[in-house]
Amino acid sequence: MESSAFGEDETEESRGDEDEFSAGHEDGELANAHEDPVIPPLITEHAALYAIAEEIAIADAPVALDIETYHADRKSGALNPFDPCGNIRLLALCLPAREPWLLDLRALGYDLGPVAGVLETAEVVGQNLKFDLLWLRVKCGIKIQKAFCTMTASRLLTAGSKEPNDLATIVQRHLGIKLPKDQGRSDWGGLFLSPEQLAYSGDDVRHLHSLRAKLEAELKAAALTQVAALEMELLPAVVAMEEAGIAVDQLRLQSIRDSARDAAQMAGDRVRELLSSPALNPGSTDQIKAAMGRAGIVVANTKEETLKAADDGRIIPAILEMRAAEKSAQQAETLLGCIAHDGRIHGRFEPTGTDTGRFACKSPNLQNIGRGSLRECFIAPKGMSLVVADYSQIELRAAAVIAGETKMIEAYQRGEDLHRLTAATVLGKNVADVTKEERQIGKPANFGLLYGQSAKGLVRYAASSYGVTMSEEQAYSIRGAFFRTYGSIRQWHGESRIKAERGVAEVRTVLGRRRLIPSDADGWERFTALVNTPVQGGCADVMKKAILLVAKRLPQGTRVISTVHDELIIETPEDVASETLTTVQTAMIEAMVALFPAVPVEVEAKVCKSWGEK
Repeated sequence: MESSAFGEDETEESRGDEDEFSAGHEDGELANAHEDPVIPPLITEHAALYAIAEEIAIADAPVALDIETYHADRKSGALNPFDPCGNIRLLALCLPAREPWLLDLRALGYDLGPVAGVLETAEVVGQNLKFDLLWLRVKCGIKIQKAFCTMTASRLLTAGSKEPNDLATIVQRHLGIKLPKDQGRSDWGGLFLSPEQLAYSGDDVRHLHSLRAKLEAELKAAALTQVAALEMELLPAVVAMEEAGIAVDQLRLQSIRDSARDAAQMAGDRVRELLSSPALNPGSTDQIKAAMGRAGIVVANTKEETLKAADDGRIIPAILEMRAAEKSAQQAETLLGCIAHDGRIHGRFEPTGTDTGRFACKSPNLQNIGRGSLRECFIAPKGMSLVVADYSQIELRAAAVIAGETKMIEAYQRGEDLHRLTAATVLGKNVADVTKEERQIGKPANFGLLYGQSAKGLVRYAASSYGVTMSEEQAYSIRGAFFRTYGSIRQWHGESRIKAERGVAEVRTVLGRRRLIPSDADGWERFTALVNTPVQGGCADVMKKAILLVAKRLPQGTRVISTVHDELIIETPEDVASETLTTVQTAMIEAMVALFPAVPVEVEAKVCKSWGEK
């Protein structure tokens, strides 16, 4: 698992529905379905592949699919298809109303001949299917284009709840069947597989067609069919993005790590000196807090936003400098450990990894790499360029439409800078007189107050995210001026608070994506779900549509290689970089207009040699 330097997206919790660190398949632990398990035959001869391919082709039906993986040397490598020692042992396939086939890839090898061809034209059904499709693409060269993922469907139905979505749970929840759970962590690399392992692998596909039918009926009843269609179409595109990865300048990354370690050491020594504590461990929050107290700086905790709000001009900047250097060193070390043998980092993107529908990312979490030197290590290979494109103020534009805030919409229609306009409004100045420094006040006001932040919260947010220092009294005044100016935002918040008080149980995006609100949620939790989800989830729907449009229209040799919040990174041959830029901008604008047509859209894009250039 990646270092804590790459934590999950700070705005949302990542969803952990599957045991992704089991030695076998990712759904990990299952429980026994039969007293006398059904043991499918093991296929080890190439001659059998022709009959299987023919039956699949004639059936013209979806194919249930699952794999079991292993590592030649160590257990942890079973979940990394880019590790040369990571291998697929079994490929389980099953047509409706038929017993499964179990293909032993240790005996057959990765060239599956006619079976590969029919799988690329068929629709496949699977649990956590993105996992299987990536392995099949990397190891076997099979590029599946039509998919239905049962875990994705279940996540859409349960988003916002604490319901797990592993295979054993959803099969029992929807079909009343209890699956075996004793073989998920068994040794799939052994010379011989046990009858229990074969039965387990067969059960992983045996019930998928029935499960799909139940899930589709529930998606329809919940008015989630359109959202599900988007997510299923997106899966192969995300798999292609993960397979592509992004090139890394390893030497530069090593240099950043070493320099950051030296800087952290020097900053730590300075902290000890300033606090007159030679034996102090700067990494201990308790010791730091106590030493600061002795120096006359009393804080409730040592979180970054708390320290920035209590900035003394000497000690706290040194502590923050030390922490920033430590974080940079740790992130660089984590990134170095994630570089595959092809010199690229292949992050794992989870399209339904959060309750709002925004992407989550891990191994490593590329969404937590801030602007600066680390991004400069992500590069275009020789003869290639990166096109880095992002939506300008997409959440503000979406919120303006959702709330019907005509002042914001009209400002965008006039091409005005909304941060400067908001700063002028809350400071009581003419727009033309707002300085560059004063414009910074507009950012936390717009992005923080949009989601109902309090004056105290605004003080912390402005300091931690934008380096803007303000008193609580100033924040209170800014907050009042903001909501007096943007009355429709205030009304939207008011209506959301009323719904929260009445115990509203769900919230939707404009596309219809649903987030359930737990019955034990308090008023504030309900309110934040009601204002966050339509905006952040709506923007997530936009980005997913954009990825599909961009991927379909890119020139030959060009591919989507990463997405971070409202940004896409494309790798393209140098000679078509300008064409690619135009194509990406056009597609991203089209995706936004499809869901939020009432507000102008701006996509900022640049041809770069590194991610950090943008």
